[in-house]
Amino acid sequence: MPTTKHKIFKIKVSDDGKFTISKTVEKTINEFLSEPNNIYVNHSVTTLSEDIEEYDNIKTICKYVLISIIYKDLDSTSLNLKGASKKMKETVQREIESEDAIQEPDILTELDKEIKEIESKIEKENTPANNV
Repeated sequence: MPTTKHKIFKIKVSDDGKFTISKTVEKTINEFLSEPNNIYVNHSVTTLSEDIEEYDNIKTICKYVLISIIYKDLDSTSLNLKGASKKMKETVQREIESEDAIQEPDILTELDKEIKEIESKIEKENTPANNV
């Protein structure tokens, strides 16, 4: 089962009044979300502000924006998607997001099943019976 994890991004806000994100922060977040083994679950955004007194007026200044992302990590599971095809990644991500169990594919053909039956019969015949 994938492990649910939490990651926080701390973004410094400029004093110009525009809430712009630097290209490096945007790139870091995009790279994190594009990682195939990170399945997005939820997020929250909050600000860290500071009260400053100017000329007997208290002014609140936003210093940082925190983005908290909750995701499922597939790195240590059998569903590791590194090196998988794009279609396989989309399928696994869709199944993880909907929390449906992914069924193991049945790779045995009819011929494989017949061979297993014959092998088990031969094994039973060759096993000596315990006579008391």
